[in-house]
Amino acid sequence: MPIFRRKRAASVIRAICFVYGLASAGVALCGTFQVNPIRITLSAQSTSALLSVRNESAEKVRFQIGVFEWDQSPSGEMLLNPTEDVIFYPNLLAIDPGDERNIRVGTTKSTVATERSYRIFVEELPPPENSEAKGIRILTKMGVPIFIQPAKRLLQGQVEQMKLAGGEFFFEIKNDGNVHFFPRLIRVQAQDSRGEIFLERQLQPWYILSGGTRKYSVEIAQLDCSRLRNLTVEVELDGKTLKEIFTVPLGVCKA
Repeated sequence: MPIFRRKRAASVIRAICFVYGLASAGVALCGTFQVNPIRITLSAQSTSALLSVRNESAEKVRFQIGVFEWDQSPSGEMLLNPTEDVIFYPNLLAIDPGDERNIRVGTTKSTVATERSYRIFVEELPPPENSEAKGIRILTKMGVPIFIQPAKRLLQGQVEQMKLAGGEFFFEIKNDGNVHFFPRLIRVQAQDSRGEIFLERQLQPWYILSGGTRKYSVEIAQLDCSRLRNLTVEVELDGKTLKEIFTVPLGVCKA
C-alpha cells in the first residue's frame, strides 16, 4: 500500500475497503469507522437515503466524501468516473469518538430504464498538524454501492464463451438483465466418462452490473484433464440458477 504522508516519527498508510453487500447485519466496519447501510438503492419512489458514519476510534476523525459513476471491466477491475447524477451532503465530516453523523444521498436521475450504478466513498483524512498521534496510522477508504433501479426489474444472465486451452477452463458470466446481480455461488464441476464428479471448484462471487460481463478461469491439471468428459458451470442467483455444460473436445487434453 502506498505511503500517504509522513510527519515526525509518525507515518500514515492508506487502505481501501470495499463493501461486499452480503453481511446480514447491514453494517460494514473498516478500520476506525463503520458505515450503515452497506448498499443504497434509489428509485423513482425513493429518491434519497441516509448513510451513517460512526467513529469507532478513541480520537476525533475527519472524513471526506466523494461519489463516482461505477462500471467494471471483464476482469472485474473497478472503473470510476466523475458524475453529477448523485448528490450528497455534507462532503466533509469531523466526528468525535463514539459519535455518528449522517450523509444525505439523493439523485437527479430517478427515472431510468436500465439500472445505474455508483460508488460513494467515505475516506479518512490525516490527523491535523497539531495532532499528538504517534507511530503508524492506517487511513481507510470505504466504497458503498449506490444503485438507481428501474420501475420494472429484469434479472437475467447466461454463461457463455466456454473453452479449454493451455491447462485452463475459461468461461464468462454475462448480465443480460436491466439490474445488477451478485451470485450466491459460482461452481465448476468436472465429470469423467461415467458421469462421476471428480473435481469441483467454487469461485469468488462479485457484482456483475447490468449489461456487464465477467471473465473467469479455472486451472485444470494435466492428469485431471485426461479424465475429463464434461465441465459444468453453475451460477446461483436470487430465484434462479444458470447452468451450462461444456463437452471437452477429443484430443484437447493431449500433452
